[in-house]
Amino acid sequence: MSTNASGPLLRVERLRTWFPINRGLMRRAVGHVQAVTDVHLSVEAGRTLALVGESGCGKTTVGRSILRLEQAQAGRVIFDGVDLLELDAAAMRPYRQRLQIVFQDPLASLNPRMRVRDIVAEGMRSFGIGSDESDRTDRVAHLFERVQLDAAQMWRYPHEFSGGQRQRICIARALAVDPQLIICDEAVSALDVSIQAQILNLLRELQDELGLAYLFITHDLGVVRYLAHDVAVMYLGQIVESGPTAQIFESPSHPYTQGLLQAVPSVDPQRRGGAPPLSGDVPSPSAPPGGCYFHTRCPLVMDRCRSEPPPVASQGAVSARCFLAPGSGSE
Repeated sequence: MSTNASGPLLRVERLRTWFPINRGLMRRAVGHVQAVTDVHLSVEAGRTLALVGESGCGKTTVGRSILRLEQAQAGRVIFDGVDLLELDAAAMRPYRQRLQIVFQDPLASLNPRMRVRDIVAEGMRSFGIGSDESDRTDRVAHLFERVQLDAAQMWRYPHEFSGGQRQRICIARALAVDPQLIICDEAVSALDVSIQAQILNLLRELQDELGLAYLFITHDLGVVRYLAHDVAVMYLGQIVESGPTAQIFESPSHPYTQGLLQAVPSVDPQRRGGAPPLSGDVPSPSAPPGGCYFHTRCPLVMDRCRSEPPPVASQGAVSARCFLAPGSGSE
């Protein structure tokens, strides 16, 4: 299929996904959980964008909204020049082939009653890939070898594999339909460190070989630094800083990013921007604070932060949602 040469492969603009809070016998909506609010991000073909933040910040909801596994209330999700949020179910079907996801828990995402050969071949059958079942079996065998599994194991059931092997099966399943972009939702967080490294190396090899783009959702900045070309930092449903990974790690602009980096031992403390580690609790997304969402935990808070939403300031390739960020005019 074609690719959009005039811009990024995926562009998300002003995405908003809120969930109603229903109470009472009639289950009336009495409020909303503001899971995702005014999110902008883009993923270039053949590159990795990491979406990072603390648990509950809305990262997974962004990924699920892009795939339309959750219904967004507003915004645009433009993939290869087409706004996916405007498509009906029939028009969306071809894009489900080109956009795949690898979940955090591989065992939960694999049908325990199916042999892994059939799990991997299921998408091929759905999208008409392969001339017949024999051809699809050959393709599954090739995919097993590509993700560094023994093809003879394809007739086993998911419970017969280790966690790392199951995640390789999930990656093979995603690859089986020839996607252009894979959303990895905490895809290595449930694995031990040595297995994480193996899976991350595999993902890099596949990207180099196949030209894949990744949206890598994670809370682990060590993983971000190793894998991602670009990073978007998320807090309470908003992107607070984004840019090339090397620049963000070298000189973070937002106090939240600076606080997150304090928890990464390998980062030189002289390059973290001087902010202390994060403290305090994340506010409820059903009642976010006024002004800057981060002001209740920010060590550099000013009076205006409590009442005015900060603008998104840009300097070069880096953007930050903060009054103190370079380019804001008020730093």
